[in-house]
This record gives sequence, structure tokens and C-alpha cells, in this order.
Amino acid sequence: MKQLCLLFLAILLFSCKETSTEPIVPTENQTSTDPNIGCTDQMATNYKSTAKKEDCSCKYDFNSTLSNDIPADFTQKILIEEHSGTWCGWCPLSKETLERLAINPNIVGVEIHYNDKLTLLDEIYVPLKNIYGHPAWPSGMINRKKNINGSTFIIGEPDWEKNTTAILSNPKTDIGIALDTKIVGDEVVILTKTKFNKAGASEKYGIGIYLVEDKVEKYPQINYARGMPQFIKYKAYTLPALIEDIKHYNVARGVIAPHVGGHAIPEAASKKLTVYNKLFKYKITNKEINLANCKIIAFVMNEKNEIENVNYCSLGNKANWN
Repeated sequence: MKQLCLLFLAILLFSCKETSTEPIVPTENQTSTDPNIGCTDQMATNYKSTAKKEDCSCKYDFNSTLSNDIPADFTQKILIEEHSGTWCGWCPLSKETLERLAINPNIVGVEIHYNDKLTLLDEIYVPLKNIYGHPAWPSGMINRKKNINGSTFIIGEPDWEKNTTAILSNPKTDIGIALDTKIVGDEVVILTKTKFNKAGASEKYGIGIYLVEDKVEKYPQINYARGMPQFIKYKAYTLPALIEDIKHYNVARGVIAPHVGGHAIPEAASKKLTVYNKLFKYKITNKEINLANCKIIAFVMNEKNEIENVNYCSLGNKANWN
């Protein structure tokens, strides 16, 4: 009889055990009581002057409507950094290819000009040249990964489609970045949210941000492809030798967060998987820039400067995680 009672009690206890399969909802990152750990950003409303180690707890005076819902994985996107110049007679071919590929919303491009009036030599061109060398024109980098048909990071236009297809064959990734943007007077203000869904393999990660202007006019483009039968499939084949009315696509107009190395992402984000919020500000000094045509391109790079993922939106708008 005693054994039966013990058996009944065991069954009763087992049946009362909670077996919920509901996902664990992470709690908001709490401010550490350790004086050496906390928000290290002086722009934050909760900046801790004694903190030496960032814990991703920073809060900002920025009314954002970005979603707090974090997807299980993120859409893989691609940034094509095109080396261009108005003097480059073959560049109409790469411009056309870039705009065609960017019809896919998971691909975005930026024109990095050299030796023309759209060049930002020290701010944009030189830091890339110091790592990857002088490019050929036209050429570009695709998430700064090596050409699948060779070993170079700088890739000729004919290989762009093969490389973008290869990267997008894995449509999901564990790293995502969302951004919300505003114009305040002559200043661009950007809030980024970076999330790792699993610990990153790289030791260091950084955020890079380009300010780009689309549909840039009044800078005529030389065109060597006019009338050349091998380029009959391109629009450039029928365009004049000097394209006076060209509208340049997504021209790099400024670097808001370092495009090489990047603004450092703390280990609390890349290893402990905490959402990392960061506010950036950038003053517009070039009065020729048409802010209505501007976009913000934000990306996460690893310690090799390879781009892990990218997101973008028109200036004054936002891009949620997806």
C-alpha cells in the first residue's frame, strides 16, 4: 500500500510540472551598478562618465518608431561600391549594370567617384585605396568579398551578377541592422539598431554609414560604348559620346560612420546578443546636395572589412529589420 501511495504521488507531481514551449522573451538591458560598465556615449541621456566598457544600455533623445520585434533571422543584403568617374568612358556600362541589379531591393549601390568634381578624395576614396589598392575603372566591390572567379576584391562589371547571385543564394543571415533617420536643420541624425542572433565569428565588428545622393545632375558623362557592336545590349550603345543629361545613381556624398573599420560594435552585442542602439549626427556643409534625393546606407563589417549585412532608406525615413 505504501508503494502505491508513493507511485501515485510521483505521478501527481510529474503531471503538475510546467511544460510550456513559449519562447523566452528577453528583458530590456538593465543599467549596470558596476561603475566601470554602462553607456559610454556622451550623446546618450544615460551616459555614465565612469564607464569604460559599453553594455548596450544607451538611450537617446530620438523619437523612433522602429519595431522592437526581432526576426529569427535577417534578409541578406548586398552593397556594391562602384568605382566611377565622369571621365571614365566605360563607366556607363557599370552604371547601367548597377542600376539593373539594384532593382532587387536586397541590393544597393554607391558610386565612389575619383578625379572628377564628385570626388571626396580623403574622406572616401583614399581609405579604400589604402586597403584595396587603386582600382581599374569601371570596377566595384561586392560586400568587399573576393571574386568567386578569382582572388581579387575589386571586381570587373561582367562578374557582378555572378557574385551577387552567389551571395544571395544564402538568403538569410544572423546579423541585422535597422535605421531611423531625420533631418534637423543642416544636420542628419541617424539611429541604428544592430542585432546578432548568434555570437559573431569575428573578433571585431563595426558600423559604416554612407550618405548618398541619387539622381545627381549637371555632371556630363563620357561614353565610349556608343555605336560599338559588342555593347549593343547596353543602353549606352545608343547614347551620345558625351551624356549631358545623365543622372548619376547614389553618389557617395559623405561618410557618417567610418566606411573602413567602422564604428566599433561592443562585445555586449556581438557576443552576448544584446541589441545595440547608436545615434549618429552629420552636418551637411555642401549646399549643392539635394537632400530630397539623399539616402542613408548603413552596414555591418567584420574585422577584415567584409560587409556582413546592409540596410538603407531615403533620408527622413526608416528601414526596419526584415
